[in-house]
Amino acid sequence: MNDIDLFLEWKHYIFSIAYRITGSYVDAEDIVQESYLRWLSAKKVDIKNHKSYFGSIAARLAFDLLKKASRKKETYIGPYLPEPIPETIEALDEEKIDFAFLVILETLNPTERAIFILRELFDFDYESISKIVDKSIENCRQILGRARTAIQSRKKKFDPDPALHSKLLLEFSFACYNQDTKSLTKLLRDDVIAFSDGGGKVHAARIPIPGIRRVVSLLKRTTKKAAKTTEIFFGYANGSPAIIGYSHGIPNIVQIFTMKGNQIHTIYNLVNPDKLKGFQNKENLMKLGYLRRPNLLDWALSFVRRWIPSSN
Repeated sequence: MNDIDLFLEWKHYIFSIAYRITGSYVDAEDIVQESYLRWLSAKKVDIKNHKSYFGSIAARLAFDLLKKASRKKETYIGPYLPEPIPETIEALDEEKIDFAFLVILETLNPTERAIFILRELFDFDYESISKIVDKSIENCRQILGRARTAIQSRKKKFDPDPALHSKLLLEFSFACYNQDTKSLTKLLRDDVIAFSDGGGKVHAARIPIPGIRRVVSLLKRTTKKAAKTTEIFFGYANGSPAIIGYSHGIPNIVQIFTMKGNQIHTIYNLVNPDKLKGFQNKENLMKLGYLRRPNLLDWALSFVRRWIPSSN
């Protein structure tokens, strides 16, 4: 196997580590490129374990970028959300991590996040982790314990049935399109909260919007405005059904939500163009099955499901 083929064999592993540590599609792609350059200049005879070699490079680069990004987040305009990637439930690898959990990881400091991901998701040994984060093994164990506790205290049990999630997404998009206050009110929990990440690049709410009345008002206002310029698609982001919007072929919104019970609990609106790079190639994503246009049948089914009682 030549050098290029061997690197390609580990490319997905490098991206998986980089993306989960940084929460950034763009940074993860940069790390893949930098890892390749380092691989080309490496003395191959000294490399005994390719998984350890590529994993360590990706982790170190990602940790360095994460520390730099944490300083930028302090001056970020509005809520800071991770960058979504086009990924179906079936395509998620064994280190799968959904978008809502990525949001929880943003509450950890860089060292806590790196140690948690490397140990819990990728099963790095403590010796390797200690070298990457420049902490003693015992300190890494303690930090991991704190990270686990912090995550558990924030983690909610969002584990919806995929079919129900898709059904709610369809009804939600239909209600937004029709400016249907009554239907939106039924779909949303009373304690629903909406986050909009514009990063100061585009107009977006700079604080989280809580409560059903305010969220319905936000959805109707933004949907009415977007309807004039945005082409809507149904798709997948980080394993969850999502609404993806394009203007002149360029992604301008990815909308993801979490459920609690049979209603929508949290809405994530990503509109910062810098965070939508993973959805740039619309035609290719359609070919791969990550995007599809809504059609009249979708709307009809949504109407039937909402207004005709189930036989069950």
